Amino acid sequence: MKYLPAHIFLVMVALACVAHAQQQEQPPSVFVVTEQAVKKFVSPTVLYSATVISRNDANLAGEISGHLTWVAEVGDRFRKGALVAKLDDVFIRQEVIEEQSTIQSEQARYEFYTKTLERFRKLLPDDNISRSQVDQASTDQSVARSNIHSARARLAQAEERLKRTNILAPFDGVVSERFLQAGEWADMGDTIVRLVSLDDLEIQTHVPASTLQFVTEGTPLNYTDRDSSGTGKVRIFVPVGGDVSRLYELRIAVSDPSLEAGNLLRVAIPTAHPQETVLVPRDALVLRREGVHVFRVNEASVAEKIPVQTGVAESGYIEVLGDIREHDRVVVRGGEYLAHGMPVSEQPSTASP
Repeated sequence: MKYLPAHIFLVMVALACVAHAQQQEQPPSVFVVTEQAVKKFVSPTVLYSATVISRNDANLAGEISGHLTWVAEVGDRFRKGALVAKLDDVFIRQEVIEEQSTIQSEQARYEFYTKTLERFRKLLPDDNISRSQVDQASTDQSVARSNIHSARARLAQAEERLKRTNILAPFDGVVSERFLQAGEWADMGDTIVRLVSLDDLEIQTHVPASTLQFVTEGTPLNYTDRDSSGTGKVRIFVPVGGDVSRLYELRIAVSDPSLEAGNLLRVAIPTAHPQETVLVPRDALVLRREGVHVFRVNEASVAEKIPVQTGVAESGYIEVLGDIREHDRVVVRGGEYLAHGMPVSEQPSTASP
């Protein structure tokens, strides 16, 4: 067996020690979650206060006067056509019965005069009756017929008044206010309850004239409140400014089941035309005293610290100005433990841009 020279053996041992020391000094990989930077057209925006309102919000009033016998409670929910208040209908029911009796009476008179007129006309050719008697019978028949028509018209009016003693829901909704109580007198036109639909909601806000050139019907707008955010589309704007504020009303259609009528929101209104820019998730930003930066993961799975400046925000994303490009993988979880050049073990985020 041949033995290595001593000096060669010592060199090999030294190299092995150096490699072992370097391996011991290599920091362990940090687990992070990453998400890709995206490129989109966005506009700078200003937040304006807004309110969620119902497109169906009605003060229900009586069309006739009378005492209220029943009124729905605040918070009661009703389907379209359901009874929400009731007026006393005793006297109107009596009017209906009276007009029905009048019709029966006039119908009997009409039938009597009709038969009389037929007999007189048979007697007239033989001069057994005068022409004036025939004319009188014909007149009585016409008057009876007219009385029947008048009585039927009065009956229809009485039945309509009877129907209007029932205050019905014109749409599905909930009673949000009650202005009169059972037992009170309601004059014609007095508001009894307020009914608000919970389904057909939209956002109402007011914006200055300078923003109208950037907002048209169908423009998507982002809104936010304390707990959530979403996007709606401009349904319509009222092209008449207020006399004092000179703000224009804007209505935004939404389909968000978490919203309720009366919620206060903030709507992002664009103040310039959209421009293409690179966006990263807000969670990718690392805020330090020396500035703002993000960590990008390169092909070697090493974190790179990239200084950036922020710009326009949109939902959960924000514009960054710096050495960040579309499709770059930026750290959104675990960045607080990173330093430039550290190896990472990444997992892509499930969030969609």
